[in-house]
Amino acid sequence: MNGYLKAVIGAIIGAATAGGWLVVDLLLPEPIGDHLLFGIMGLANAAIGWQVGRVLERKRNVDNGNLETSRKGLKTNSN
Repeated sequence: MNGYLKAVIGAIIGAATAGGWLVVDLLLPEPIGDHLLFGIMGLANAAIGWQVGRVLERKRNVDNGNLETSRKGLKTNSN
């Protein structure tokens, strides 16, 4: 997938996400809805950032030749 297509897909996903947050903001009652929505947005952004960080760390490990996973307690199959 080339860079232009990735950018277009990212823009579509961003617009859909922003539209979704706007619809939720308009549906919730005014004083409590804003606090609830901002809290949910913060949690969603933190989770997305955490997942992006994990993917980038895995990519960096593969690029460096280190194929070990960052998960603890998992062992590779020795069969």
